[in-house]
Amino acid sequence: MSNISNELELTPFIRGKIKLYQSKDGYRFNLDPVLLSSFVKINKKKAKIVDLGTGSGIILLLLSLKYPELDFYAVEIQNSLFEIAKKNFRLNNLNVKIFNEDMKNIRRLFKPNSFDYVVSNPPYFKVDKSLSSNEEEKIAKFEVKINLKEIFKVVKYLLKDRGKFFLVYPSFRFTECLKVATENKLELKKVRFVYADANSNSTHFLAEFVKSTKEGLIIDKPLIIYENRKNKIYTEEVKYILEKFTDGEIDGN
Repeated sequence: MSNISNELELTPFIRGKIKLYQSKDGYRFNLDPVLLSSFVKINKKKAKIVDLGTGSGIILLLLSLKYPELDFYAVEIQNSLFEIAKKNFRLNNLNVKIFNEDMKNIRRLFKPNSFDYVVSNPPYFKVDKSLSSNEEEKIAKFEVKINLKEIFKVVKYLLKDRGKFFLVYPSFRFTECLKVATENKLELKKVRFVYADANSNSTHFLAEFVKSTKEGLIIDKPLIIYENRKNKIYTEEVKYILEKFTDGEIDGN
């Protein structure tokens, strides 16, 4: 593997439904892409979806459990993560067309209006003095290579009219995200705010944007992570997502 100096470890996930390699010391995914994958709802049996900044490939691997007939694409700028994602897709027998490229060069890869769905767990934080010393983490978590405005420009270019963009993002950037989405003709159609526990402020939100459509917003019920935060006891819904990952909601809604 090129440019991978860290050891990898193999981790079974969703009770062994998928397995994936991650770096022991570099970037590792957290709960956010798992919640995003559960939030995604696809209403076309055969459609094209691209994951922007795929990392280890976890989002597409999870979506393949629910929507195996999709035509999967992925873009990853970091050589090390690109190689890990390729390894994970092969390990799970998932056919993904993956590109080691900067998202800002998306026109080199795809024609405009060519995707039904786009999904992304992008960098959350603007560049500041608290940058991680780990290169993989720095690029994955901070807007070193691409920022929010540039991501939405890419999404606008890729999506067909009425195509959908699914995103997980920190709540403190919610209004900024709405403004940038509107500038790119992407309408927020559904949002679900995520809370560490019932007594905390929201940390993140899960969003569904639709390109070139009418206004109309569904604000979903809160998604609470911990029943008991101190003892790290998950709520029933999050347990269900982590153990079964069918549609991610135990009430079937």
